[in-house]
Amino acid sequence: MAALLTVENLSVTLPGPEGPLTIVDGVTYSVEPGTVFGVAGESGSGKTISALALLGLLPLGATVEGKALYDGRNLLALSKRELRDVRGREIAMVFQDPLTALHPMMSIGRQLSEHMRRHLGLSRQAARRRAGDLLGDVRIPDPAGALNAFPHQFSGGMRQRIAIAMALACEPKLLIADEPTTALDVTVQAGILRLLDDLRERMGLSVILITHDLGVMSSIAKTITVFYAGRVVEYGASSGVLRRPRHPYTRALLAALPHPETTGTAPLVSIPGSPPAAGRFPSGCSFHPRCAYAIESCTTDEPPLVERDGRRFACPVDPFRDAA
Repeated sequence: MAALLTVENLSVTLPGPEGPLTIVDGVTYSVEPGTVFGVAGESGSGKTISALALLGLLPLGATVEGKALYDGRNLLALSKRELRDVRGREIAMVFQDPLTALHPMMSIGRQLSEHMRRHLGLSRQAARRRAGDLLGDVRIPDPAGALNAFPHQFSGGMRQRIAIAMALACEPKLLIADEPTTALDVTVQAGILRLLDDLRERMGLSVILITHDLGVMSSIAKTITVFYAGRVVEYGASSGVLRRPRHPYTRALLAALPHPETTGTAPLVSIPGSPPAAGRFPSGCSFHPRCAYAIESCTTDEPPLVERDGRRFACPVDPFRDAA
């Protein structure tokens, strides 16, 4: 199947007080039509920055290199005007915090309808009717009444559903969901994930799901890429990555997940140390200071992504090669 989006050697550098900081370094992946593509990793790993780079939403002074081929066009080479025609219409984004993503002084109806009028050329009345239909699609109670309400009048889960409705208003082909279940309780999380998967099936939508929680990925993602310190350390089908990880960092993320069958007295497993700050990445493999399997070459040589058994991973040790 031809990829809807192919990202090749994406690198992002941001200005810093002591000079340029490399936030994303040589990231490559592809997203197939009608699938959920998962991007996982701890905070600061470059997940969100890599997505913002695709839409030209980086701060002033940012430098972007590489290619992002979407429908025959390189998104990174488009002008600002051309990107405005792509954002919202063909590629949409659901931001991490819907309370700050939604305008507090504008009604839900106005926020939903204004970009439909811009991109689809709808009249005010037609845009408002479609806005009500969209709120119904994402299961907002009393859609007609919700159009006249304001963001602070909804719960976190309802605001996230409204943000998803706004992103889908112009029927994009690709939806980027940045931590859409953060700060939501488990029941609401499950509802948001079911909603995304249902919309994917009904609309033929492709989704890039960004999260630090591999447990969230397990239910809907077809393919997963794992970021660490701005680089891809593992990439492959979710069934293989989640059941038999080949990189120690992926294994550590999975081990850190709480297990329902574990008794309340069992301690949670944490990854030792902290992720490196941008501009202070260690030499060699950036994960080696926190890795129990690191060998001498890990401290000096940056491991390339190698393909083995249909999986790509960047680890010279591969301690789980013979694991069951």
